[in-house]
Amino acid sequence: MWADLLPELFDLVVDRLDAISILRFPAACKSWAAACKDSPRRLRSGSPTLLSSGLDLEGIETEHDVNAGAFALHDVSSSSTTGGGRRSSFLGEAEGLKGRTWIGGKDDWLVTTDYHLNVELLNPVTGDRVPLPSFENTWGLVEVTLPGYLYVSVQDRWRRTRWHKMIKVTLCQTPAHPSGYLAVALFSHGLLAYTAAGDKSWTALKNKNDPAASRFDDACYYYMDTIVLKGKLFAVTGSGLMYSWDMKTSSSSGTTEAPPAVVVRSPEEIKFSDHYGQGFYLATSSSGQLLVIYVYGDINCSFGVKDNRVSSRLVFNERLSFDEFGMSIHELDARSGAWRRVADIGEDRALFLGANYPFYINVPPGSEELIKTNCVYVADTPSGYDVGVFDLKKGKHGYVERLTYSLMADPLQMPMWFRPTTHPRLATER
Repeated sequence: MWADLLPELFDLVVDRLDAISILRFPAACKSWAAACKDSPRRLRSGSPTLLSSGLDLEGIETEHDVNAGAFALHDVSSSSTTGGGRRSSFLGEAEGLKGRTWIGGKDDWLVTTDYHLNVELLNPVTGDRVPLPSFENTWGLVEVTLPGYLYVSVQDRWRRTRWHKMIKVTLCQTPAHPSGYLAVALFSHGLLAYTAAGDKSWTALKNKNDPAASRFDDACYYYMDTIVLKGKLFAVTGSGLMYSWDMKTSSSSGTTEAPPAVVVRSPEEIKFSDHYGQGFYLATSSSGQLLVIYVYGDINCSFGVKDNRVSSRLVFNERLSFDEFGMSIHELDARSGAWRRVADIGEDRALFLGANYPFYINVPPGSEELIKTNCVYVADTPSGYDVGVFDLKKGKHGYVERLTYSLMADPLQMPMWFRPTTHPRLATER
């Protein structure tokens, strides 16, 4: 029986498996789980792992084809068996990624799409796939079509047409959540829409509070990040303007009027200037309050031009390219509406931001050389690096490290944080 194999035979099997298969391997039976426990090739459950493009097999230093469904995972919390403090990297393929690209994710779930914006949720570990509604069924918009290559075409009430390109999908809840998934799609030119488990369509969120939102020719207006907290959806624009929508006033069927936007006063300490490049992320604090993370720096030589590095990607951010050199974090008191500067997220924790839903990890004692405590790890930085590390212990700026993991010079897919999770549905020991 497979469960009765000698330990050395288990090692031979594990040595021939990819990283995702090794994650599935322990779920077969207790003997297999024990054999994988100390494997140096095993991704540890819950470890912060950077998802990136796979190998450049043709040697042309670009990823021109995603049909293979290949990817790479880089565990930033463990060193490589080759020593030297290098992180461990793994290669893999997933059936659900063939001909598709990832555009967001949470924990061990990815949001993926093809060129025609057929969006679905994928768990690479289990292979589960959950299709999301078509964007052609977006409630609250006059007419929506899918012209292809990750765009939607929307006509307003005056029959004027605007094309919106997909930026990302924030997966606020996975299918494993008791009430099912909740996803928010961010497009260029200020288009924001959400869908939840049981919905047959997306619901567009309107915002009449911001003058830029009503300007049909405003190409610079866009949302950079969203988060759902205590029944409210918060969004921040690329210029630092913040809004919220009360999701409790909107039914899950998408047949009632979408909730109105409410202006959220931004922290006074954030200085908006044309001289600085700026980016914004949203997260929650340890006390369950809203956090806004402000990354700033100098505009590089391509002043006024979108990030050239990602302009040819399948999915790209609308931000400007800039050389970031600092970060500030601010926490909102929900009762008073006042903001306070946060200088400490925990001497044993680190925060991970990017196209993924934000998450914290607890850093085990003795692991500080690999994961720095009281630090923020930002994936896909505006300056062109896969990861930027900001150390809150270093005061005003705190930018301490830039990391590069990508295995090719010009990948089409964005680096993003991924947390592999084992699913210990163990078979009965025979």
